[in-house]
Amino acid sequence: MSEFAPVAIIVEDEPQIRRFVRLALEEEGWQVFESETMRRGLTDAATRKPNLIVLDLGLPHMSGFEFLERLSQAGHTPPVVVYSGRDLSREESMRIRQYTDSIVVKGARSPERLLDEVSLFLHSIRHGGGARAEASATANGLEDGDLRGHRLLLVDDDMRNLFALSKVLRAKGVDVVMAQDGRKALDTLDKDPEIELVLMDIMMPVMDGYETMRSIRAKPALAQVPIIALTAKAMRGDREKCLEAGANDYLSKPIDVDRLLSMIRVWLPARA
Repeated sequence: MSEFAPVAIIVEDEPQIRRFVRLALEEEGWQVFESETMRRGLTDAATRKPNLIVLDLGLPHMSGFEFLERLSQAGHTPPVVVYSGRDLSREESMRIRQYTDSIVVKGARSPERLLDEVSLFLHSIRHGGGARAEASATANGLEDGDLRGHRLLLVDDDMRNLFALSKVLRAKGVDVVMAQDGRKALDTLDKDPEIELVLMDIMMPVMDGYETMRSIRAKPALAQVPIIALTAKAMRGDREKCLEAGANDYLSKPIDVDRLLSMIRVWLPARA
């Protein structure tokens, strides 16, 4: 065992798969624990504080979605590699991506893909960045700790943009909720009073960002929620149009991540 031994938990009911993953991880210096049920996985996650969870969605007694929701509610959400035996629908994929950066579908080449994903996490943990080296960041008080634990809604109809930006934000400890269009954004805001800030894409079908922001501002309960508008390209007058529609600030794509993080810090409400 190496001096630095990140902890992994494998939540899987098939012994052969657990053994395959455990041996591969142990060869890379991981300390590995096996959980054959979701309930055991939650208990192990609470006590072991893992750096990585490898999760089979298809276990009995509890859905993978419920497992991830409970894990998030417990306040410790390490990187999770979801190891699924079936293709996920678009809605399922969206829901899962609120909690995890990686989804691997079981198949002929899935063990190799799984190990590739785990290797990326190991690299990021060893080098102090990327995929939420949570324990190290919290212990060392690294920068961006001021963002940790804040809840943000990201609205964009392009799933590639959603996943890329949510991954960056979650790496900073931000709790990211996603919506693919304006109507879903409004529903999410109505149901989730914990959201502290909205990142709003402007160019979306059906209900664009301008209309969505106006609808948000028309609701008294949401009138003070900060909104940062994101536009596909900078055009003259875009900033004024965004501010008139209800945005607090404006940023054009491609997104300058450092500038976006600075804006988020400016507009996030102060902690109680």
